[in-house]
Amino acid sequence: MTPGRLWNRRWLPCLITSFVTVLGAFAQEAAQSLESWDAIFISGKRVGAVHTKVTPLEEKGKKYFRVEVTTNLSFKRLNDTVTMRQRFGTIETAEGEVLRLDTRTNSGGGEIRTFGDVQESGELLLTMEGNGQNRNATVPWGKDVRGPYAVEQSLARKKIAEGEERELKSYVPDLNKIITIKLMARKSEPIELGGGVKRDLLRVDSKVTTTEGSHIPELDTTYWVDEGGQILKTFTDAFGGYTTYRTTKESAEAPVGNERLDLLASSIIKTASRINASETVRQGKYTLKTTDLDLKGLIPDDIRQKTTLAEDGKSGTLEVTTQDRMSGPEGPETVAEEYLAASPLVNSDDERIQDVATTATRGVAGDWLKVVALNNWVSRNIRRKNFAVAFAPASTVVRSLSGDCTEHSVLLAALCRAAGIPAKTVVGLVYVDSLGGFGFHMWNEVYVNRRWVAVDATFRQTEVDATHIKLGESSLSTVAPYETFLSVVRVFNRLAIEPTDVQ
Repeated sequence: MTPGRLWNRRWLPCLITSFVTVLGAFAQEAAQSLESWDAIFISGKRVGAVHTKVTPLEEKGKKYFRVEVTTNLSFKRLNDTVTMRQRFGTIETAEGEVLRLDTRTNSGGGEIRTFGDVQESGELLLTMEGNGQNRNATVPWGKDVRGPYAVEQSLARKKIAEGEERELKSYVPDLNKIITIKLMARKSEPIELGGGVKRDLLRVDSKVTTTEGSHIPELDTTYWVDEGGQILKTFTDAFGGYTTYRTTKESAEAPVGNERLDLLASSIIKTASRINASETVRQGKYTLKTTDLDLKGLIPDDIRQKTTLAEDGKSGTLEVTTQDRMSGPEGPETVAEEYLAASPLVNSDDERIQDVATTATRGVAGDWLKVVALNNWVSRNIRRKNFAVAFAPASTVVRSLSGDCTEHSVLLAALCRAAGIPAKTVVGLVYVDSLGGFGFHMWNEVYVNRRWVAVDATFRQTEVDATHIKLGESSLSTVAPYETFLSVVRVFNRLAIEPTDVQ
């Protein structure tokens, strides 16, 4: 083990930041523009603001509204500051029916735009574009589907009474899918709104499901609503508590100061027993406990890891074993095209990526040795190890040669695809010796010898150690590349992991 690898192992855990945002404010009929500001807090510390603006439009005698929601986030990850920005807009009828939408997200590595128009046939024709790549999809769409502020819109237009239940359909921009929101009005309760001010506000809980009925607990939100239907506070049980407060522009945009949240340090799942030299662990056995999660299906079984859970799904054991490229039974000769395709994030057709893939594998025979060469190239050449960028596309990383595990993973996936080797990204947890627990991490699997084989360029591993715990995977080739990160959000501050036998 070289000093460089020890340094990487100690200081390069990776937090995958979910881009799901609890949006503020309303969208109601008006003769003039309306605006609102909400301050965002994570784990009790202010991290940003949401600005919502509704502007009336008129065309050919018909009234429409332009709704613009801008979210800015800023937080620390160790010594680096991360800044993220998302702008979401719609054109709507006076009744709230969405006609057009446009989302622009910049997490520090360039802008990704997703946009589309709703057709009379009842479909949304959606396009994701960025870094020279486009992805298209058709989303079934009904006239009852609203934007991501559907709750605010509904409560502002029609007062909800204690004990009332209401069901809405809403579009989530970062997942690029439609969800169902069930609102359940409870009772009024005194709520602290800052500055010592308390108000009696109606509590409204929500339960979020897919259109097929699968629960998405990380999107469940509680709203506190005044007599006029305005939401003055929200709370989502993610990242240790994601809270918004209605406020003024001046307050929402005030400098955060020196008390900036360190989202990486606060996300570590601490263990009572420490694991030393974690990158050398070949076999690991861990106990899992949770109070409110269903672990069934949350941690997938594969050739590397296997879970044995209690009947209620709240506890169990996890066994992880380091595997080589020949472990496990053979799979099909070919895999889905998405694992070879260029996309806005894994833009393997970029000229510089193509050049690096060719140069790094020149004279190398066989797919596996090419993977080893590319893995080594990424690990060796990304010298500026930092957390300042939340998520950069491969074409940016290959030029900046900086970043954390997300940048290592995305670049390696692009280089492998450029060399004709199928690759996916994996999100999960890895043990961080210096922080005494598991932190969020991203690595890769490549398809060689008719098997998916785990590799990690961040730690220059072609046999990934047994403290890597997989939660999800993605090709990053669809119009919803961030959906797999929901599995990471789900376990934040809700899962306990304890090593019982590591070798």
